[in-house]
Amino acid sequence: MIVENHALWGEEPTEEYPATFTYLGAEPLPDKPNGRRPAVIICGGGGFTHIAPHEQDPVAFAFLDRGYQAFVLNYVTSGTGDVSFPHPQADLAKMVATVRANADEWHVDPKRVCVVGFSAGGMICASLATQWKTGPFAGLAGARPDDIRPDAVVLGYPLLDFAYVRDMQTRDPRIDLRVPKTGGKTGRDLLNDYLSMVTGGEATDEHLADICPTTHVSRQMPPTFVWGVSDDKTAPIAQVYPFAQRMAEEGVACEMHVFDQGGHGLSLGNANTAVDNEDKQAAVRPWIRLAFRFLERHGF
Repeated sequence: MIVENHALWGEEPTEEYPATFTYLGAEPLPDKPNGRRPAVIICGGGGFTHIAPHEQDPVAFAFLDRGYQAFVLNYVTSGTGDVSFPHPQADLAKMVATVRANADEWHVDPKRVCVVGFSAGGMICASLATQWKTGPFAGLAGARPDDIRPDAVVLGYPLLDFAYVRDMQTRDPRIDLRVPKTGGKTGRDLLNDYLSMVTGGEATDEHLADICPTTHVSRQMPPTFVWGVSDDKTAPIAQVYPFAQRMAEEGVACEMHVFDQGGHGLSLGNANTAVDNEDKQAAVRPWIRLAFRFLERHGF
């Protein structure tokens, strides 16, 4: 097995470009020295403030076992740099282009590059899937649009619609109470500060709609697999349904699964990733088997 750690944008991470990635690859088989494998790029969640480890390497090993070369992307977060849109998306675009540019060295089939994202990482992947051609990501990555287009997308409990989440969280009147140790700011103030940080602008309806991947769904999207949980309070499944509906309307090859329990941040839902509600998380374990079958039907 090959394990390599790299800076994404140059020889070393910088303050402006802090993103890194880990390449987890299988050695070529003796009878297939030039064999090419599909690639998967994994974007863990973490609310754009960090990246959850249980949504990174465990998922990479699951794909590695299915014959993929795996790349775990440590995109920019508020803990490492400027997390505002479109910087994390530009990291993913650069990662897709980098995998294709090094396909020979990493024994990758450049026509079979899948991106997998969870929660906030799901938004990053959905943004690239919907705007690989029309958005700013290719220019920021110094690549052609075709170089950054994923060949397939897998989204786990994705955060897609900031406006919906904002409206859900501000229904509780306690949101307008002052929060201790914030200089008099209320919960609403803190939420708006967070939204401004991750979206790169004021949290207006117009700006949040422009950031939302659902706004940009088109028939140019790659095949997309989505799953979520009906009791997820962090990335409510209700904000995912319009995304799936728009894909169906546009004729995008798509599949969606909703499990009845488990909460948020589930990853694989197995012994390597489950934390405090393992019995409930067991409900979502079939997702990866279903995702692999979906990918197989689309050439992976």
